[in-house]
Amino acid sequence: MTIKMVNTKDIRIDGGTQFREEINQNLVKEYKQDMQNGDVFPPIMCAFDGSTYWLAKGFHRYFAMESMGLKQIEIVYKPGSQEDAQDWALGDNAEHGLRRSTQTKRNQVESALSMERHKNKSDREIGKLCRVSHTFVAVVRNPLVKERHAKNLKTHVEKVQSEINSTQDSDPKPSMTQDFSPSAEELEANQLAIQADMDLVNKIIEADDVVATLHAEVKRLSDDNASLQSRVNALMREKNKAVELLQKTQRELDRIKKAKK
Repeated sequence: MTIKMVNTKDIRIDGGTQFREEINQNLVKEYKQDMQNGDVFPPIMCAFDGSTYWLAKGFHRYFAMESMGLKQIEIVYKPGSQEDAQDWALGDNAEHGLRRSTQTKRNQVESALSMERHKNKSDREIGKLCRVSHTFVAVVRNPLVKERHAKNLKTHVEKVQSEINSTQDSDPKPSMTQDFSPSAEELEANQLAIQADMDLVNKIIEADDVVATLHAEVKRLSDDNASLQSRVNALMREKNKAVELLQKTQRELDRIKKAKK
């Protein structure tokens, strides 16, 4: 890549490389103020096809410098076409700059899928290009996937809530000789079930940021359920000890009665 000063009028910003819903004017003003105060920003990134510089990354910085009336600005560029600039922009701001909204990521994925050169690529390939998960791409590509994920999440929430209600409402009346403590196999199976549930939720979250709120509710319900289950297990262990003590006392009483006869 090469760094050089170019005229702002030579930079094309209409190459289909801006995927945000809109330019954040407050951020542009903030960048402008910081630049006027002497802060140094990294150069904007362009693709140069031999005659035109296609802006790929740095729209907010570009508009901040333009609003300052600069006629020339510093850019970093490498040889490439308008299509190359689009591809570089598809994953822009995945790690730096103003965080991408869910809609911005959706715009990037939809744009990639609409491009002839990318439309037949796999979900993983598109995900790598746009810096999103392959499950997110699957949701954008096929709305039915989103519906299935939402259904799975609803089922999971209902399952956790049902377990909590069952734990709270049950009033077991076990016999005094019953062993209430869970076996090692039961504890292991329970742990595996919980892990499987969490893996499912994490996959759903990767598919669409909108379910983050539902995930928080699922986590709360799961934590409540685990806490209640732990308390039940502790009470059962205490009851077992009481049963053992009662049985021991009964045997001692029987022995005393027999001795008195």
